[in-house]
Amino acid sequence: MKLEDVIMVSENREGKEINFLLNLADYMQTALSLWGDHAEDMAGAIGTLYETKKGKTDWSDLYVAEDRSIRAAFCTGEAQLRGFLMGHFNEGVWSFNEGRCSRDCFDVLRMYNMKTDGYLRFPYLHHERVEHDFHAGEVLHNMNGNDYYVLAALSPHNLLLMSLVDGQIIAGKGVRFYERYPEGERPDDDSIVTGVEWDHGIYFGTDITGIDFDILKQEYGTPARVENLSDLRDKIRKDFWMHRNVEQKEGLAMRVRKAAKDNLEEVFGTDDPEVFQVMLDRGVYDRMRHAKEDQKNLSGQSR
Repeated sequence: MKLEDVIMVSENREGKEINFLLNLADYMQTALSLWGDHAEDMAGAIGTLYETKKGKTDWSDLYVAEDRSIRAAFCTGEAQLRGFLMGHFNEGVWSFNEGRCSRDCFDVLRMYNMKTDGYLRFPYLHHERVEHDFHAGEVLHNMNGNDYYVLAALSPHNLLLMSLVDGQIIAGKGVRFYERYPEGERPDDDSIVTGVEWDHGIYFGTDITGIDFDILKQEYGTPARVENLSDLRDKIRKDFWMHRNVEQKEGLAMRVRKAAKDNLEEVFGTDDPEVFQVMLDRGVYDRMRHAKEDQKNLSGQSR
C-alpha cells in the first residue's frame, strides 16, 4: 500500500471527533454500514472522495444523521498525514482510534517512520543513495516531507525548485536522490520510499520575476562547453545580455551601470541589442573562437 492510497477519516459524533486511517475497501464498508438504506449514494460519495486525490477539494463530507457525520480524504503527502495524526485538521475534542484503522495503513506509517501520534518511531530509516538524472518538469519528494517542482536543472546536482506547499523558489545545492526503507528490513516495492535531500538551499521568495537567472546560472550552473560555432554564438549572446541587464537595471550604482556599458562597447562594439544581433549573425564575433584556438596552439608550443 502506498501513501497516496491511505484515506484519512474523521467521524464526528455529537461534537467529538474520532480519527482513523482506512484503505479504500474498508472505507466503502464503513460508509455502507453508516448509510444503511442510502447505499445508492455510494458512487457519488466515492467520486467526491477521489476529488481529494486530484486536489480539487480538501475533504469529502458525508452526513449520516443530524449529530453524526464523517469526512474523509486521500492522503496527498507526508506532511499532511503527520498533521492529521497530530489533530491539526480537527476543530474540537478529538482522539485517534487505532482499532478502527486498516492494518496495511500501519505498514505505511512504518515506511514513513511515524507513530500514530505523528511523531518519529524507532528504529531509524536507512537511506541508500542511487543515481538519478534530474530534469525540468519532474516533481521530487524531499525526505523532509514536502514536494518540489523542478524548474531547471542548473547542473547535475544543483536544481532550481518550486515548493508545492507555498510556492517558494529555491536553489537546491548538492541535491542527491535516495531510496529509504526501515532499518534492518529487506527492501521491496512496498517498503521503499524514494526522495531527495540537499546540502544547502537558497530561498528567493515567491516572485520568480525578481530572480537574476544569468547570475543564478553562473553561480550554480555547469560552465557552458564551446565545441562548435553554434555553442560559441550562444555563449556570446549570453555574455552580451548579462552585461546589458546590468546596464539597464535600476537601483544599481551609476558607476556599476556605466562600467557594464563601457564593457559592452569595448567587447561587442555596441550596447544596442539589434545592432549586436546583426553583427552576431554576420559572424563578426566568430574571431573570438579563433583567437582562443591560436592561444591554445601557442601554449602547446611553449610546453
